[in-house]
Amino acid sequence: MSRAKVVPPFRFAIAEVEVYRGAYPTLKNFSFLKSLGLKTIISLIPEQPTEDLSDFCVSENIDHIHKMVEKRKEDVTVSIKDVAEVVSIIIRRSKLPVYIHCLDGSETTGLVICCLRRLQAWHPECVVNEFCRFSRSAEMSKDEEKFVKSFKEVEIAEDDPPDWLWKAKLPVEPHPSIKLIKHSEGGVVQVVRPATQATRKDTKQVTSSLPLSAAMKRTKKHLAANPSSSSSSS
Repeated sequence: MSRAKVVPPFRFAIAEVEVYRGAYPTLKNFSFLKSLGLKTIISLIPEQPTEDLSDFCVSENIDHIHKMVEKRKEDVTVSIKDVAEVVSIIIRRSKLPVYIHCLDGSETTGLVICCLRRLQAWHPECVVNEFCRFSRSAEMSKDEEKFVKSFKEVEIAEDDPPDWLWKAKLPVEPHPSIKLIKHSEGGVVQVVRPATQATRKDTKQVTSSLPLSAAMKRTKKHLAANPSSSSSSS
């Protein structure tokens, strides 16, 4: 007896342990998503989710969160407020496993992951490289670069972070560039403002002074020299 083929959503990928990303899931993808044991699905789309997806979430007891995001044309259409809220959900152990998607799994979902990487203090060049792997244009625009830089505040459930959040273990507080609003069920516990430039120079932070614009130039140079690396991800 032949088994039905399992079909992941378009542009499906693993961002972190129990954090998955991709395009809008359709009926043929539900069997695969069911195998992930999801607790949360986050839809960043311009219309209400289809009845098929809503029914799937109900039947599998999945918390389905919908953020209204206009279809991408030229400008960034997702708000920094919505992205901050989504990142805050992604970094809660009780919400994992989570699948986050937009319409095609590229730029809008990519910007959320960029902001997550900024919170994790990833090197800017690595943030850009990851974004370009899923971007339809294989590059990050100036508007997208500006958007990622504007991510400067996030809420963190102090008693519920996943183990992977800071693998490198930032040796000091505060965070090099983001204001952390730590809270518990009782309310806000602590607001930790980002480090000053002077503090960053005097401490060994897991970060880099390389701006996103410089990282983008290096990424373009790499893609020009290795055209197959960009085409393989489409």
